[in-house]
Amino acid sequence: MHASTTSNHSILHPSQRSKNLVLAIALASLAVAGFVLPFVWDVLATVDSMPKMAWLTQLLAGSPIVSWMLMFAWGATIPMMLLFALHQAPAHRIRNGFFVLVLMFIAITWFVHMPSAGRCDVMYRNSELACSALRWGFSTSLGLATAAYVFTIFVIGFSSLGLFAQCIGDNKTAHAS
Repeated sequence: MHASTTSNHSILHPSQRSKNLVLAIALASLAVAGFVLPFVWDVLATVDSMPKMAWLTQLLAGSPIVSWMLMFAWGATIPMMLLFALHQAPAHRIRNGFFVLVLMFIAITWFVHMPSAGRCDVMYRNSELACSALRWGFSTSLGLATAAYVFTIFVIGFSSLGLFAQCIGDNKTAHAS
């Protein structure tokens, strides 16, 4: 009986284990993002209460739909850049980190100055469905972006632990010689 059960369980190929680990980190990131998301909305509300540049507020209020759609673009660019940066050589990570910070500054500035998506119903009276989709899109986008941030933090944390364990293993091997 034992021999038949062990023959059914094959040893996972290292690439399959890596895929499972990435999937586990991604699912954990979504779970953490779901927990953290209400706090992110609170931070954004605080940021939104910051002083505004009148000229930028007027510019973005002139075409709210374009402003909202571009906010989706800024919001999507940052997590994509974070995930892209994970695949770069260490020499490029500082440059990519700086680029992410610049994108975050642009996105936060844009968010603070664009018309509130909550006012969509007031601005476009017969567009309740579109306005609901817009608000849902912002929530979903923010949730996925938060998950990407958490994923990046987890990957960096696990990579750091792996490097730390490797250094300890190298020290033990060097002392044994």
